[in-house]
Amino acid sequence: MYEGNPVDLRMEKIISADGIFDEATRQCRVEKYDPEEDYIYLELKEDELTVISLDAKYRCYISTRTELLYCTGVVKERYCRDDRKFLKLRIENGFYNVYEGRKMTKRASMRFVFFMGDEPKIGLTEILSTAD
Repeated sequence: MYEGNPVDLRMEKIISADGIFDEATRQCRVEKYDPEEDYIYLELKEDELTVISLDAKYRCYISTRTELLYCTGVVKERYCRDDRKFLKLRIENGFYNVYEGRKMTKRASMRFVFFMGDEPKIGLTEILSTAD
């Protein structure tokens, strides 16, 4: 359903008392989405697996052709396979449309069209920081 789409992954809050909050946005790609178990598998593109905390809650922004969605969750696993780095994120409370702020059901029809606007210099990260 979301396989192949680009993802911006951001730490939302740290769970452990001695953890360090990471403000960086990590670039990923959806490898697989499992709606039955509410897991999304992400390929981490540029960073090392150790920069992703297992003791934090993350917000995952998924950019599709028609909309910009987000979900929140906790990384349950970090692993390598065939020289690629993967994360297994447990999704909490489903997906939301960034611009409508409403929860989307797993089988909802795609209704919202996403466009970048007139400013070619505005990147996904800048749009997301103003959309919160």
